[in-house]
Amino acid sequence: MSTLRVVGFLLVSAAALTGCGSETPPPASSPAPASSSSPSPSPSSSSVPPSSSGIAHPDGPLVAANGTDLKSCRDGDCEVILKPKDKIAFEARLRVTYIAVDSVSADSVTLSAALPSGTRTTISGSAGGTNGIAYTVTAVKDGKAVVKFTPDA
Repeated sequence: MSTLRVVGFLLVSAAALTGCGSETPPPASSPAPASSSSPSPSPSSSSVPPSSSGIAHPDGPLVAANGTDLKSCRDGDCEVILKPKDKIAFEARLRVTYIAVDSVSADSVTLSAALPSGTRTTISGSAGGTNGIAYTVTAVKDGKAVVKFTPDA
């Protein structure tokens, strides 16, 4: 019989706590800390859910860890906002002389890569790479894209 009283007490206590928690304002503000806990991608990806390609289409401005500082990409590790005609130069060890932005669409970017051999190659999509550089498009808005570059080891 004492076990039933303990179980009953726990059920009543849980119901009371649940009732109190749902009537107070903090749950309305709890989603804000969850979305702001992610560093740079959250402002560009939290406004609107990603499309089927995984690329966000935010309501607010695009946000990238390195902003529009294309020189931050020299070592192959950066996250920048790109638009057509932007050009990023890389260190020789990455085996890509530069990457130029040809176009930005709703679900991909088209890039031209110049290789040390003088060869040029075109890469397109929401993710890809060439020689020593990989990229991922995380958000697109108004003809601009947030693109994360990483060196291929």
